[in-house]
Amino acid sequence: MRIRRLSLQDFRSWHSVQLEAHSGANLLLGPNGVGKSNLLEAIHVCALGFSPRSRSEKDLVRWGTDRFVARVEASNDTDPVELAASCDLNGRKDVRVNGEPGRLFSKLVGHLTVVGLYPEDLQFVRGGPELRRSFLDALVCQSDPAMVDVLRDYARVVKQRNAALKEPERFDGAVREVLDQQMLRLAVPILEHRMDILDDLFPCVGRLHAELSGGSESVGIWYRGSYGEADLPRRGQELADHLESRRKRLVNAESQAQSTLFGPHRDDVTILLEGRPARETASQGQARSLAIGLRLASAELLASDKKRQPVLLLDDVFAELDGPRRKRLAAMLPRDGQSFLCSPHRADLPFEVDRTFLLEAGQVRETIG
Repeated sequence: MRIRRLSLQDFRSWHSVQLEAHSGANLLLGPNGVGKSNLLEAIHVCALGFSPRSRSEKDLVRWGTDRFVARVEASNDTDPVELAASCDLNGRKDVRVNGEPGRLFSKLVGHLTVVGLYPEDLQFVRGGPELRRSFLDALVCQSDPAMVDVLRDYARVVKQRNAALKEPERFDGAVREVLDQQMLRLAVPILEHRMDILDDLFPCVGRLHAELSGGSESVGIWYRGSYGEADLPRRGQELADHLESRRKRLVNAESQAQSTLFGPHRDDVTILLEGRPARETASQGQARSLAIGLRLASAELLASDKKRQPVLLLDDVFAELDGPRRKRLAAMLPRDGQSFLCSPHRADLPFEVDRTFLLEAGQVRETIG
């Protein structure tokens, strides 16, 4: 699937803009603050149903206006698809998939596959577990769009279960038991998918990190359960029994905390570099190489299904790297797909592009190459 056209109305800094994209490499060229990243963000929203920079869709509305509209038109060899997302300052959302209306941004997932590389990706390595969970879940949902509903239902049940723990007098034992069983039933496929994805990513991340860094440091990645378990059961009933045992052990602790203390919403991914936690020991360059390795590994994984070859979104990534790493990253990028690259300087990109868009003063001007 390739993006043919991007159209925005009152999205972030853009009043109105339309891009006719090339099926290869598209360079968004302009100084910092001109709105390059906002264009990539709009593509991300239309493809994945959320922004990589904000969890509130209201933040995407241009200052002084009351609603944004973002629209992507894409196609493969035969089938076109149009994805549109809109939200106003009151949080009222509207989604259109080939004209069919809806109100959940998650309905956009599964039609257009994208993988983004962003300066903020350093936080994959150094930040809290929420970012790593979000990365895994976005990849899970692009690999299997049916998991969107599972994750949404799980979040709803955990919210209800937390309410029952906070106000036990309002929820009798039968209601709490139903919520417990719903949570465990939904947790199992989430954990299975996350661990499977991580197994597939592991060999790719180590190889890509080595290619980018030019070194031979060993990389380890493993899934860590809510209480540090590195050996969670992998499948079905055994995994469900483990979660049930955890629930029973935490009954008193959860009553005191008035919160759900275990499950996929509290798990983490541990990244090791030379056998040590990268979160604590990785340098800036090592953390950046690991983060890029994770993103490119996810692109490779998705591209293994020809129907899901991802569009790459690279947000000023080359500007963050030194000369040798720029060249190594350029050599690692797939040449047979579509990409959108932001850069303040053409010289930051050590390769040719197919189409260049010059951004200045709220305007976009297309040039060749």
